[in-house]
Amino acid sequence: MWYEEYKWSQNPFNAKYNTNLVGFDKQKETLKSYMQSGDMCMLTGEAGSGKTSLLKWLQKNVKGHRMLYLSAEGIDEPFDLEKHVRTFIRRKKVVLLLDEAQFCDEKVRMQLKQLWDNGKIKSAIIAQLNADLANYGPSIRSRIGNRVIRLSKMNLETARELIGMRTEGKSPFTDEMIEEIVRESNKNPRKILETCETLCISLAGKEFTMQAVKEVMEQKKKESLLNLELLDEPTLPDNLAPTNRINVKGFSPMQQRLLKLLFEGNRTSRQLSKIMNTSEGSVGKQLSNLIEQNAVHVINHRRPKTYGLLTEFRSRIL
Repeated sequence: MWYEEYKWSQNPFNAKYNTNLVGFDKQKETLKSYMQSGDMCMLTGEAGSGKTSLLKWLQKNVKGHRMLYLSAEGIDEPFDLEKHVRTFIRRKKVVLLLDEAQFCDEKVRMQLKQLWDNGKIKSAIIAQLNADLANYGPSIRSRIGNRVIRLSKMNLETARELIGMRTEGKSPFTDEMIEEIVRESNKNPRKILETCETLCISLAGKEFTMQAVKEVMEQKKKESLLNLELLDEPTLPDNLAPTNRINVKGFSPMQQRLLKLLFEGNRTSRQLSKIMNTSEGSVGKQLSNLIEQNAVHVINHRRPKTYGLLTEFRSRIL
């Protein structure tokens, strides 16, 4: 594997959530304080800012509580939060860690309120892309109040620490390179890791210079701009029917939205993530699930891959 070239036992830049956090000390203490006080609060930040990692850190490291982590992007339509909590708590109060809450449907939000009012939930941390509470009733909005934790951009010093920790002190990047990486990644933690991975893969076995780093990032930027241009050119089918007439029950809210978008036309995962204002990784995971369920397939395997509905599935949901 490419990372063996750098004498790493595994990919140090894996962008999946990681509970070994860097630069979140204040947020960890604030979340713990709200949780231990029995409060409801909100955790917000752009895709890749570290929301899931923080929730998973709480689940792993805070003892003496029944911690229930749920990601709303994977919740199926028939999901019953009340039944799930009742099975989980075993007559003890639970701390609910609700991730990707922007994908919650009305039923889950109502059950959250009822469980809170009935004392079944001791504390709840609602994590989503922004602090918009318009979809929540006044009861939940008043309980959250001003307890909103916003994850900010990653500064240069923290990025250096993150890369040093991930590479166990064997980083191929100079301070100048890291500064360029942070700038090109718009100070987003996930994008910083993804850029480091791209650079290491592209430059494995080659001379690691500032010029080489800039050339790789410039090529990556050109590819991204090309993908963005494709957003303006969706492939739409003939005889397009209104999406409110198709039957996609039995899928999670996020999957339903993906299916409706693909019903309108074939799209790449980047296009879908842009439209849905979520991470490309989250979209990719759900597309894989939909492929396994014989609803979606890859139309064009050439990168960027294009996805569409299977003909049989399309005719079944009309």
